Amino acid sequence: MKARERIIELLKARGSDGVMQSEICSVLKLSKSTVSEILAELEEERSVVKERIGRAYRVWLADFAPFPVEGVLRIGILKAAEYPHVLITAKKFNARIVIFEDALNLTKAIAMGSVDVGFSPLVTQVLFGLLLKSIKIHAVVAYNGSGVVSRKRIEDARTFATSELSAMESNLKLFLDRLGIQRKIRYFNSVERMISAFEYGEFDAVAVWEPYYSLLSGHKYKFSEVIGNFPCCSMASNIAFYRSNKEEIAKFRKKMENCMEKMSEDKAVKALSLLGFGSEVRRAINSYKFSARIGKEDIEFLKNYGIKLTDENIRTLVDPL
Repeated sequence: MKARERIIELLKARGSDGVMQSEICSVLKLSKSTVSEILAELEEERSVVKERIGRAYRVWLADFAPFPVEGVLRIGILKAAEYPHVLITAKKFNARIVIFEDALNLTKAIAMGSVDVGFSPLVTQVLFGLLLKSIKIHAVVAYNGSGVVSRKRIEDARTFATSELSAMESNLKLFLDRLGIQRKIRYFNSVERMISAFEYGEFDAVAVWEPYYSLLSGHKYKFSEVIGNFPCCSMASNIAFYRSNKEEIAKFRKKMENCMEKMSEDKAVKALSLLGFGSEVRRAINSYKFSARIGKEDIEFLKNYGIKLTDENIRTLVDPL
């Protein structure tokens, strides 16, 4: 592996922590001149960013720096079928797409500033926003598009799996409560590992989003058929980025809304191919109601999860409704 690739891999492994420039030399056993030359090239390409600390530098990949990077828009998403209008809009903005395996780490990245704008479950963003006060929510981007797939009839299922602190967890608990089913829940931070465990029979049922919901075999129960229409993922920005880029965020949301109104099914499928999905995602797209706005009814729905926001909470967390 070439020195440039080794440096990039090291920076990727360190993520939002970054690494001291001198440490790159010692860890990879490269000369100071080689490291300096490669980092200069990467800076020119806006692939890395450095911050002076005394007489030394800490270095990050631009995708993971815990602060806004000039000239770079970093967008975090999950591997899901609810983002075609997001991906099309991101391409128009020449944004960098960072794909996360779980809602928890994505929303943490928004809160900590290692992505500028992120698309993760509304409930997760609200909880992080209340705790860390570093998130601003701009729009719900999709409704529905998920449910429970069970190896046996739902009334006979006793063990379930889902992702932690997510719309899946919140909806699964609400779904089971309304059906009067007692539960034992196991949590995963990787949808691939969760699906593999389900197919091996480690638990009875799994709460999962599209397109995985459509692709899995078993008894299927859409959340919306039991709990009604619900806001799923929403658009949020890091508060530091929001304060200095309000106009850009507003333009992104508006273009996303325009894209949604003009988007054909073929364009949606093509956009989602960036996430590795093929034609199988076509059926999944129809499970969603796409959006680019947030309303009082979305905030009200959170009460179903036991989250009651005060007027002050709403003013702090959400762009004007």
